[in-house]
Amino acid sequence: MLKQPRLMRSLMRAALAVAIVSTPAALTLWSTPAAAATATPDFNGVWEMKFSEYIREDGGKLPPLKPDALARYEDRVKSMEAGKQYPDSATACLPHGTPRIMYTPYPVLIVQRPNLVAFVFEVNHNTRVAYLNEKLPVDPDPTYGGYTVAHWEGPELVMETNGLNDKIQIDRAGLPQSKATRIVERLSLIDGGKRMQVKITVIDDTLYTRPWTFTVFYKKADYKIMEYVCDNNRPIFYPPAQ
Repeated sequence: MLKQPRLMRSLMRAALAVAIVSTPAALTLWSTPAAAATATPDFNGVWEMKFSEYIREDGGKLPPLKPDALARYEDRVKSMEAGKQYPDSATACLPHGTPRIMYTPYPVLIVQRPNLVAFVFEVNHNTRVAYLNEKLPVDPDPTYGGYTVAHWEGPELVMETNGLNDKIQIDRAGLPQSKATRIVERLSLIDGGKRMQVKITVIDDTLYTRPWTFTVFYKKADYKIMEYVCDNNRPIFYPPAQ
């Protein structure tokens, strides 16, 4: 049988252990591995990317344009390479549109909140807001940016956009889009959060034979976005070649 002092010390040690494990700090410590596995990625901050005038599918192929759309695209590319590019919404100081705004040669500030993710682009002060856990509108009024909703799939932020107008194009070279275009974007952090990957899928059976995907990469920037005045950067265009 235990002597009384030894019994009391054993009971006190047991009570102390229960108290420690029950504290919020201890609970946090014990739950750290599970919490880390399910933590929401932090996209807050300024990001920049490497710009490309020509968008290609992942793998390097030209997107699967239908014949009429392909003919129009090739005409624009020839004009562009001859130095007589057609003006478009971006060069006319209008909004770039979605998804083109996601790969301009200017930085973007991302502001992340529990119910939305906002994108403030330096170029032409374009903005986008992705509303979390909402449904896409059934019949939205067409706009340059469209309407974007989002949800989390593990560490990926998945954004879906509809309600786009037909006054925009997917890249500077002239890949087309229409009011039927839908966009799905998957954002994820890579390289320990130093870079961001955005996989963009274009869905439009009026222009393309199937959905197609391309990927762009951003890196974290250590500066702030600046004021941008579009008229200071407006190029001079020539009429298309006849």
